[in-house]
Amino acid sequence: MNVIICKDYDEVSVKAAEIFKRQINGKPNSVLGLATGSTPIGMYNCLADMYSKGEIDFSQVTTFNLDEYYPISQDNEQSYHTFMNNNLFGKINIDASRIHIPNGETTNPAAECEAYEKEIARHGGVDLQILGIGRNGHIGFNEPGDRLNTKTHITALSSDTIDANSRFFESSDKVPTHALTMGISTIMSSKKIILLASGHSKHNAIKELLSNGITTDNPATMLKMHPDFTLICDSAAYSDIHIGIDIGGMSTKIGVVDNNEIIDRCDVEITAGQTAEDITDAMAEVCLDFAARYDVQSIGVGTPGIIAHGKVWATNLPFCGFRLADELSSRVKLPVSVENDAACAALGEQIAGAGAGAENMLLVTIGTGIGAGIIMNGKIYSGCGAAGEVGHMCIDINGIECPCGRHGCWEQYASVTALKNQTAAAAKAHPESILGKLCRESAISGKTAFKAADMGCETAREVLDNYFNYLAAGLNNLIKIFDPQTVLISGGISNEGDNLIIPLNKRLAPFSAVKIAELKNDAGIIGAAALK
Repeated sequence: MNVIICKDYDEVSVKAAEIFKRQINGKPNSVLGLATGSTPIGMYNCLADMYSKGEIDFSQVTTFNLDEYYPISQDNEQSYHTFMNNNLFGKINIDASRIHIPNGETTNPAAECEAYEKEIARHGGVDLQILGIGRNGHIGFNEPGDRLNTKTHITALSSDTIDANSRFFESSDKVPTHALTMGISTIMSSKKIILLASGHSKHNAIKELLSNGITTDNPATMLKMHPDFTLICDSAAYSDIHIGIDIGGMSTKIGVVDNNEIIDRCDVEITAGQTAEDITDAMAEVCLDFAARYDVQSIGVGTPGIIAHGKVWATNLPFCGFRLADELSSRVKLPVSVENDAACAALGEQIAGAGAGAENMLLVTIGTGIGAGIIMNGKIYSGCGAAGEVGHMCIDINGIECPCGRHGCWEQYASVTALKNQTAAAAKAHPESILGKLCRESAISGKTAFKAADMGCETAREVLDNYFNYLAAGLNNLIKIFDPQTVLISGGISNEGDNLIIPLNKRLAPFSAVKIAELKNDAGIIGAAALK
C-alpha cells in the first residue's frame, strides 16, 4: 500500500488527477473505474481543466462507474448518470458509447448486475479504479457485514450511508434504500486502485484501514491485499492530532495527542501573582508553537473548579468567572473546549487506560481531598458544572467539621490528608510501635502506614483497616448511585496497588471492579485532548 498525505482536499484532488493523466497518456484506451459522491468532484474538475488545456484526451477511454442508486431514473438530478454528466462527462471529449453506469431503472436488477459484470470482463477489466470511502468504511456501496458479495450486485444501504447521502436529497426518506454496485472481487480485479479520503469525518475509517487488521466490518481494509493500491488523503483524514492541557495548582501540563498517544509535551509553571490572562498567555504561547509544527485540530483543557455557562471558577487559581475557552481560542485561533480536570482524567482512562471499553465508570482521585470524574453512556457527566465533588458527600452527619462548613464530609476520613492525620494520632497513642518510630524518624506521608504494616506493625494495620472502612463507605455510596462497570482509583495512594485494591474489593463485595488507574499524570492530557 502506498500512502500519499496531502495538506488539504485541493491537493488530494490534484494528486489523483495527475495519476489519471499519466494513466491515460500512457494508455489512451484505458478502462477507468469511476466513483461518485463529494470526494472525487475536485479530481473531476482537475481532469476537465487538463482536457481544456489540451493535456489529456478522453476519446478512446472507456469508463465503468462503481454504482448507481436503485430504483432511480437516469434523468433524476440525484442519479449518478446526472452526476457524472454534470461533473465530468459533459466537460470532456468522451464517446458516450464508452460510458457504462449501472441501470437504476431496470426491472431485473440481478440480470443487470450480471450483464454489467460481463461487460467489464469483455473490456479486459479496469486499468485504474478510483474509490471514495464512507464513514463506516464502505467502498462503492459494499457495506460492512459478516459477508461481502464479490461480484456486481444489488445491496441494501445502511442507515449510516443513507444519513450521509441525505444531504444530496430533500430529506433522508427521499434517499433510495438500495443500490447496484460493483462487488469487492470486481474492485480488487482492477489493475490499479486509488482511494481518496478527505476530512476528519473519515478519520476513523482511515485509521482502521491503516491498522494491521482486515475485516468485513470495514470493507476498505480488503484493499490492503491489492498489489497496486494507493491511498491519497488529507491530514485531517489521516491524523487525529489535538492538544490536551491539564492545569494544576503549580504547573500546567500541555501535550500534543495523536490517536490517544502523547507525541510531544511541555510543562508551564504557574507562579504566585499570575492573573488568569497571564496563565492563558503562557498556555497560548506553547499551543501556537505546537500548532506551527503539527496539524492540530482542536484544544481541550482540564482545570480544577466549576465550569458553567462558559465560565470557570477555581479556588486555587485566579479563575473567577473567567471565560477560559473563549480567551484561549481568541489567542490561538483554534476550537477550545474546557472541562473539570477530574472529568478529563476519567475520560482519558476510559478511552486509553484502565477503563477502556467501559461506557459507565468512575475515576476517584484521592489526594489532599477527594474528587471524581464521572463517565455515563461513554460521555463525561458534568451536571450543572459541579458534578464530581464527591469528597463533600456526607458519611457522618455528626462527624468532623469540614472547611466547607459542613460536618462528616468523606474527604475528612478517606483523603490522603485524613490518612496522615490518622497515622499521626496512632503514632502518638502508640509511640513504642513501629509506626511510632517511623513517624519520629521522618515526615508523615500517605505511605507511612503502609510501610509500617509491611514491617509487621499491628498499630499500622489497625490504622489502615479503619481507613479502608471509611474509603469503602464512600465508594459503596457512589456504586449504589451510579452503578458503574468499574471504579478506578488515582492519586499518589494508587501506587500502593494490591495493598489498596484487595481490601477495598473485599469490603465492596459483590462489586469487585475497583482498579488502579493506569495513565497516571497523562490521563488528564489525553482526556482533555479528546474533548473536541
